[in-house]
Amino acid sequence: MSDEKDSQPSPPPAPPAPEKVDPMRAEVPSRGVDLLKERFPGEVQEVTYYAGDAIVRLRANRFPEIARTLRDDPGLRFDFLSNLTAVHWPDRPKAFEVIYHLYSIPKKHRLCIKVDVAEGDETPTVCGVWTTANWHEREVFDLFGIRFSGHPDMTRILMTDEWVGHPLRKDYPLEGNPRDHVQYREVTTAEHVYRYEKSPIKGFGWKKEVEKTGEGNG
Repeated sequence: MSDEKDSQPSPPPAPPAPEKVDPMRAEVPSRGVDLLKERFPGEVQEVTYYAGDAIVRLRANRFPEIARTLRDDPGLRFDFLSNLTAVHWPDRPKAFEVIYHLYSIPKKHRLCIKVDVAEGDETPTVCGVWTTANWHEREVFDLFGIRFSGHPDMTRILMTDEWVGHPLRKDYPLEGNPRDHVQYREVTTAEHVYRYEKSPIKGFGWKKEVEKTGEGNG
């Protein structure tokens, strides 16, 4: 009897549990992605999705041409560059991402473009496509050191002209460099006493009460 039980085939293994899909990274329809894959397949390096937005990583060389197509195509009309920023990844072969957030006012849809830039390389300006790129690109140059070839005024916009370094790089000291904290003139105004008390209201952090204790010399 035991031999008959031993000879029975074992039940098949249970199927693997289905892989969980992160709803934040679910694919969404995007006319912009469809057009880029159709007209510029060699320039599209990666397509991802996050929180209902499509994110396309492109090569930099033809980006001004691609930008004009995204702006002028009647089905897309990405006429507003709402933001242009960058991220520093020191351990990557190309250490910077330049990120473009595009919006179509008439069509009411969005698209995010990323372009990788190596240390010391330049990426083409898109000032001729979106006017807002002028100041955005200067800000990225100022804070990250990324230059945009063809920009009409590639100068700092936030830091002073004599500032050394780019404060939003991840290798920049959190407290700044000693040379950054320069007192240009002697303080001669009235002295103030600052007393910090923890706020009784949760979420409001610290409140500061200032008391004037003297008339000063200035």
